[in-house]
Amino acid sequence: MVNNRMQNVDHLRKTAYCDATNLNARIKFWQLYGETRDDAFSNFYDELIAPENANFLDIGCGPAHYWEWGIQHDRIPADWTVTLTDLSQGMIDEAKRNVSVRPEKFSFEIADVCDLQFEDNSFDVVTANYMLYHARSQDLALSEIARVLKPGGHLYAKTNSDKHIIEFLDLQKRFIADESQIDNIGLAHAAFTLENGGSMLEKHFSNVGIIRESGICEATDVDVVVDYARSMDAELDLEPLKAAVKNEIDNKGFFKVTRSSGMFIAKK
Repeated sequence: MVNNRMQNVDHLRKTAYCDATNLNARIKFWQLYGETRDDAFSNFYDELIAPENANFLDIGCGPAHYWEWGIQHDRIPADWTVTLTDLSQGMIDEAKRNVSVRPEKFSFEIADVCDLQFEDNSFDVVTANYMLYHARSQDLALSEIARVLKPGGHLYAKTNSDKHIIEFLDLQKRFIADESQIDNIGLAHAAFTLENGGSMLEKHFSNVGIIRESGICEATDVDVVVDYARSMDAELDLEPLKAAVKNEIDNKGFFKVTRSSGMFIAKK
């Protein structure tokens, strides 16, 4: 079930991701109940293949937590340069603050993945984590990424499966604020998942691999669960939502959430 508003550039820039508030609510949930921050980021860096003097492009960088962690754990070689991009100026401002201790490594630009302003064959590596499903056209986005990648360069794109956070989709359906919000129910990642993304990538890249990871999260903090649900696009009826989550935690000891994500690695 796709929420098409989450592929609208103006909505993403002005509302959903005008700053990192919604994203941070989800990050807090995963840090408490999913894969640890250190494991997630370390595993990401372990997979990166980059030549000497590599030039990176990060599309949809958000608050740049991957790069902030990389600085803190000495995972960014001295010869890398990184261009951080996002649709939102608010996200770029947060990214600048989070990597400010290494300003010489990073440059920052507002960019739309479907209309990248960079020259052909500009980058050795492109990263696009948890964002390709927000593109207004996945085919156009992947065509643009392939265009700016150098021959032999790699795209690293994290995304979710169609089973991911189905419990939060259920909460949206059950506790929608009113009928005006019906079209806003859905999972943004349905537009580019582990199940459908491979065939999209194969049109633009010579080799496509996939890494999968999954688990069941047992959340015990009512507010953390509710904040995640409210960070999604539909407006929800808060008090009944909180009561239902609390009731499930009281009765079962936890609120179950399915985690099913992974990463595509595609070579030009």
